[in-house]
Amino acid sequence: MSAVKSIAVVAPTKTYYHAVSASSGGGVIMAGGVLGTILATAALNTVTAGKSHSSFNDTVTEKLGDTGLNRKFVDALEAELKDAGYDVKEIELSGADMPRVTVRRDGTQMLKGPIYEGADAIMVVQNSDGYYASGTFSLYTRDVGAYITLYKGDTLDRIFSDQLRFNSGSSDSYRYATYLELNSDLPHAIQGVDEAAMALVPDFKADLLASLGVSAKTARAATPPQPGQTVQTAQKADTVQKPDSAKAE
Repeated sequence: MSAVKSIAVVAPTKTYYHAVSASSGGGVIMAGGVLGTILATAALNTVTAGKSHSSFNDTVTEKLGDTGLNRKFVDALEAELKDAGYDVKEIELSGADMPRVTVRRDGTQMLKGPIYEGADAIMVVQNSDGYYASGTFSLYTRDVGAYITLYKGDTLDRIFSDQLRFNSGSSDSYRYATYLELNSDLPHAIQGVDEAAMALVPDFKADLLASLGVSAKTARAATPPQPGQTVQTAQKADTVQKPDSAKAE
C-alpha cells in the first residue's frame, strides 16, 4: 500500500436488497453494489441451505425506488481515501481495454484481463444489504456487509482487502418475526439497513489506516478540530462484527 498514491474506484450501481431465511447455518449474501447483477446471481448461488425471497428487491424498488445507498456508501469511502492522502477518481469496468471482475465459487471476486494504467490501484466494493433469519422460526434481522478490495493497477494483484459485517442477531432493534411482517414495514426496515451500512465506514477507515501503519487514535490526534468546530462522538445502535480481520498485502 505504501507505493499506492492514486486509486480508481469502480463506480456504484443501484443497491440490491436481499431477504433470506435458512433452516441451519449462515450465509452472508454479498450482492449488488458496484458489481451489479453478476455478483447478485453468483452470491445467491452460494446459499445452499436457505430460501431467498427473490421478489424482495423488486418490492423495495417498486415502493421506494433507488435508495441511493451504494452511492452514499462509496462516496463515504472515497472521502476517507482522500483524507488519507490518495488521489481518487471513479471508473467503469467496461470495454475491451479494461480488466473485468470474475466471481469465484465462494462469491468473492478477482480482476482479470488487461492491466490498468490510469491509477496505481483499483478499488472494488462488494455489498451485502438485507435481512437474514438463521432458522425457520428465527427473527429476520439486519445482515449487512461490505467486502472492499484493492488491486494493483499494473499487475491486478490484490494488495488490500477488508471484510466488514454488521449483524446483531436477535438483539437487533430492527427485527421481524416473519417475512410478511418485514415486507409490510419496508420504509423503516430499509432505513435500518442503510444505517447499518453507513456504520461500517469508520471501520474501513481504521483498517485502511492500520494498513498504512497509522492507528485511528494517532490520526485523530494529528487532526485537531478547527476553531468553532463542535466535536461529536457517534454511537452505533448495534454491534459491528468483523468475522475476518482486514488484511493488507
